[in-house]
Amino acid sequence: MSITVYWTCTEDEWLRAKEPESVYKNFVQNVKDNGTAMHMCPATKDYMKNTFSIKSIYDYEFNILKDNNDQVLSSFYDQNFFNKHVNVRSLNDKLFSFSQNFVFFTEEKSLLMSASMTPYMEDNNITKRCVTIPGTIDIGRWFRSLDFAFFLKNEYDNFKIEEEEIFQYIKFHTNEKIIFKQFRVSEKINEYLKDTSNARQSRILRPRTLNDYYKTFNDKKNVIKEIKNNLLGK
Repeated sequence: MSITVYWTCTEDEWLRAKEPESVYKNFVQNVKDNGTAMHMCPATKDYMKNTFSIKSIYDYEFNILKDNNDQVLSSFYDQNFFNKHVNVRSLNDKLFSFSQNFVFFTEEKSLLMSASMTPYMEDNNITKRCVTIPGTIDIGRWFRSLDFAFFLKNEYDNFKIEEEEIFQYIKFHTNEKIIFKQFRVSEKINEYLKDTSNARQSRILRPRTLNDYYKTFNDKKNVIKEIKNNLLGK
């Protein structure tokens, strides 16, 4: 048995986006020839089951300038890019988001997915500089793009990421095999994403729990239909 997970990246540069890769498969490739049997450990295999890595589509940096009224500035791209991708949640706490707008969805009635997990098998800019903030959503009951929220570690006032650098893991909470199918974003897809984003940002009728959000989502059939109309590599 298997579960199909539809995915996309809504960035203008979406062609750079790579399909998520199995963390366990990459781990096995890295250790199977070093004389150890770590990849044979059932506890390790079970822990990494249906865990996948997501690679950045951008090279990017920004800096906290302590001697300039604690401004956050970047020499990469322009201010519009910064405004679209960087969310300064708390400068005092060095809490930020850097969005690359990956989206995952499924026809299954329910499928829990943990996202923004620390890429614990990597040694890179993210693991060195960031304390990531994970979360779990039901991608069978809610349609939204992923956020990547993090604290910069105490010794860093600079965020850095490189293109194709693994910046987060996602994990699907099922024993079934995951099959990824990529779709292209359409105007209707963006409208559906905007609807769920607006629901989360409402200050008047803001739901208190994830289940409250899920109850407001009644467009699943339309979303799936639009996704299937825009599948790549049919």
